[in-house]
Amino acid sequence: MSTQLRNVPDCTFQNELTQTRFWGGKDRMQCIQVTQRNPQYNPIAGGDMFTHVQLTKHQARKLAVELMLFAEDREVTEMEEMDFTTEVH
Repeated sequence: MSTQLRNVPDCTFQNELTQTRFWGGKDRMQCIQVTQRNPQYNPIAGGDMFTHVQLTKHQARKLAVELMLFAEDREVTEMEEMDFTTEVH
């Protein structure tokens, strides 16, 4: 069973993001699917009209942190991550 959650506020028209909570099974438990229209969708050529990502609660929590860092211009690049993990303490 799935539950439609509210759309992400202030994202409308082609940028609309919808959220659906669903049961991902005993291993994944409660999950979320975020869906948006595919901007390259062409009804004549076919393909997928929508794109989506499905996340467990753990993945959603981790992604939320990274998205907040990005929104605040504090994102961590792969090179910075590699430097951090290879430093000797």
